[in-house]
Parts: sequence; C-alpha cells; structure tokens
Amino acid sequence: MRDSQTLNPGTLMQRAKDSTGLGDFGPDHFLEPLTVLTRAMRDEAQLSDAGIAMQSGRIVNALENRLRRIALMARHPEIADQQVKVAAVIVGMPRTGSTMLHRLLSSSPQATATIWWETIFPLPRTPEGGAADVAARKADAEALVEQLVNASAGFEAIHPMNAHAYDEELPLIEQSFISNIPEAMMYLPSYGEWLLHADQTSAYKELIDWLKILQWQSPERAGRHWILKAPHHLTAVQTVLDTFPEAVIVMTHRRIDHVMASYASMVGSLTGGNTDADFRSAQAAHWSQRLRRNLQSLMAAREGAENRFVDVQYRELLATPLDHARRIFAAAGLTAGAKDEKVWQGWLGGNKRDNRPSHTYDLADFGLDAASLRQEFGFYINAYGLEG
Repeated sequence: MRDSQTLNPGTLMQRAKDSTGLGDFGPDHFLEPLTVLTRAMRDEAQLSDAGIAMQSGRIVNALENRLRRIALMARHPEIADQQVKVAAVIVGMPRTGSTMLHRLLSSSPQATATIWWETIFPLPRTPEGGAADVAARKADAEALVEQLVNASAGFEAIHPMNAHAYDEELPLIEQSFISNIPEAMMYLPSYGEWLLHADQTSAYKELIDWLKILQWQSPERAGRHWILKAPHHLTAVQTVLDTFPEAVIVMTHRRIDHVMASYASMVGSLTGGNTDADFRSAQAAHWSQRLRRNLQSLMAAREGAENRFVDVQYRELLATPLDHARRIFAAAGLTAGAKDEKVWQGWLGGNKRDNRPSHTYDLADFGLDAASLRQEFGFYINAYGLEG
C-alpha cells in the first residue's frame, strides 16, 4: 500500500505540479515508460523506506524538469535556434574506461560536455535565474553526491563522483524515463525487458533540446563540439546513428570477465542503497543477459555504418591515452593542437586512479564465472580480440 500510494505516476506528477506551480508536461510519450518503471519499482524492487524516498524524489525531480523545460522554451523560443555540434558519442560497455576517455576528450578547449550538477538540475528554478539560482542548484547537487556515496557502500572506489566534473548526459535522457540508470539502482527486470524493445527516438530528440538549453545558459559553449558518453547508448545504437549523423561513434572494449565483475560490484553497491534484500546475484544475471543482447543489437547496427566507428581497447587506453584522444579527434574532423595537448596532459596529471580508494571485486561474489561469460559473449570476444 505504501508503494502503490507513493510510486504512482499520478501522485508523482501532482507532486511535481505542486512544487513548480506549472502544469504542462509537453508531449505524453513519457507516460508509458513512467508507468512501466513505477510498476516494476512496486512489484520487483523491494525498496526500503530510504529507497522509496530517494527514488520517488528522483522521479519527481525529472517531472519538475519536464515542466520547467516546456515553460522555459515557451518563454525563450530563441533556444531552439541554438546549433548543437556533436563530435563524438562514446558507446562502450560500462567499466571499460569510458568515463576517463570522456573527461579527457571533453577537457579540450575545442570541446564541451555535460557537467554532473547540470544534468541533475539543468534548469533555472525561477524565471529570473541568475547567479544565486545557479549556486543553489550546484549546492543541491553536491549534497546529492554526498547522499549517493553514503548510501552506496564502496561507491567512491568504483566511480569518481564529482558534482563539478564532466559526466554522462544520461540523466537528461532519463527525463523521458527511458534510461538504464534505474536498472543499475534497483532490481527491475520487467522494465529492462521493456526498454530493450522501446523506440527511443523521442527521448533522443529531447536530448538535443537539453543540449541547446545548456548551451544557451552557457554562451562560452557556442561553437564547441559536444562529446557524449553513456553505456545506455548501447540500447539505442541505431537511434544514436540517426540522431547524430555527423558524429563519430567510439566503442571502448575490455575483457568481458573484468567488465562483468566490476559492473556487478557497482550495481550491487547502488542497489544495496535502495533495498534491504540481497539482489547481487539476480542483478548480475540480469545485466549479463542484458548487455549480451545490447551488444548483439549494436553489432547489427554497426554493419551498416562501420566507417563511423572507432575502437578503443581498455589496456591500450590506459597505456597511451593521448594517442587515442588524438585519433578520435582526427576521426571526428578535429585537429588536436598545442592547447589541446597541454590541457589533456594537465587533466591526466590531476586525475590519476591512485587518488581514489582501490576497487576490488570477484565474479564469484555475484554468482558468475569467467568460463560461462566467455561462452555467452563469444561472438563479441571473437569480433574484437578480447581474450587476453
């Protein structure tokens, strides 16, 4: 009863209306995924009281953002005239070095990317906006990072959380309630199955609007090339190819047993912050089949657009990151100059892995074994030479 009252689309939408004083959510394509998501949260996730509070709050924040986005673009139709240039989209699996590569590339003076705080709180909260509004949004994001790290045991060692660092744009796509973030934070197999077959075109069109809004709020971004990144893009590769026809697609690779052990640890930490149940093995099994199907779809889409892809091997990326940055820029039609090289070297010097706690993990802790994974993912391993 507690879940059905709190995790109800109508209830959540009313909370967003009450908090913003707004009523227009725009096109209703978000209603189906919101309904599927909240039903899975009620029926499958076994959320704790803290989990219900956190996850319902995340949904209300997304609904508030939908309301504010529609209102903002009505007040400022010039936002639609912003020209968004996407140079590269990183589509690798999780735990393959994609965060490091994304932040490195985005630090170039020729590039830009979303910053974590603005993906969570992307819009002014008042018509006036201004410096105080931005400061309040940043402060709320900093508090949210602290809450997330404290709720998820060991998360700081797994993913470098920083409210002011470049991070993936997926929270903006999630405003349409199409995202693999909920699956990583809760056990939601029915939502994951639905997402495998969902048409994500509307969500990606809205992503372009979000990028225009961020660019409009930050005029210094004008003329820079966006670097996008999210493992979620694996769920919609053809949509990514169609939505960003000028972008190079960067695919990061790593041994599958290392990927799954690291990701199962990450998902286990996130899920544990929202439930008292032990879903570690269930989540690992879910994500094993989920990522296998994502890769199969990606490889099918790639057959018709091979010239747009750049492959990056994890070990080689760690060994020679600047070589890969130069290669990706060249594939995207950009020339890496002296300023880029200087900034990239500075970023690498200030973002060493040993600055964070060590992340340890074992497949056996999640009911997985390397031999079975190699068999399940043999098509992918053989295609990209990932045994060693």
